[in-house]
Amino acid sequence: MGKVDVNNGNGKPDLTAVATLEDRLELTPEEIPLAVRLEATTPQSDRLAEIVRLLLQELGMDIENQHFRETPERVARFYREFTRGVCVKPETILKTFRSEVRELVAVSAIDFFSLCPHHLLVYGGKIHFGYIPNGQIVGISKIPRLVHAMAARPIVQEELVSSIADAFMSVVKPTGCIVKAIGKHDCIGVRGVQCPAVAMTTVTKRGIFEQERIYSEEFDRAIAEGQRCVR
Repeated sequence: MGKVDVNNGNGKPDLTAVATLEDRLELTPEEIPLAVRLEATTPQSDRLAEIVRLLLQELGMDIENQHFRETPERVARFYREFTRGVCVKPETILKTFRSEVRELVAVSAIDFFSLCPHHLLVYGGKIHFGYIPNGQIVGISKIPRLVHAMAARPIVQEELVSSIADAFMSVVKPTGCIVKAIGKHDCIGVRGVQCPAVAMTTVTKRGIFEQERIYSEEFDRAIAEGQRCVR
């Protein structure tokens, strides 16, 4: 199983940000004992947490107040969690199976969260994904895993859908794929124009979805039906 170690600000491995990219982005039970042993030898000082502490002081906050004492460490963990996908390798996530299926496969309402690179504020919502197989299919759980991995980094929504589509096309090589994201952004909801009800929709198409409108229409119908599914 592949593993990507993400360094923190002081150049040491950040064990909370280790990404096991085959199936998920967290440590397995088998890896935890090793992580604990490594952590015991790792300096406890964290440059990112120190930077957050300086930020709070610059803003006039009393960092000795009970509500701020552990805030630098919490914020450091938060940003590492939201940037853990910078080293993602899609080929380690997308497990394929041979198949003669040539019909539309659609996965609807995948929850996602990402970071706006302009303000480092959160945005998120739903992503809908579809593809036409061409000799191979992927396990259904791999599609949400790919979405979550690609979203776990600072990236604008327009480029997020494109990066998901390109990653899927390069690994699975389907006849075509389509990605639709509907997101709400804190950067326009809580600051600036302050329009929290505004939603942004981005769509990217590859292969046959670009060439034949009928496939995009079938995808839209499938997504609408998926939204009504109750189990």
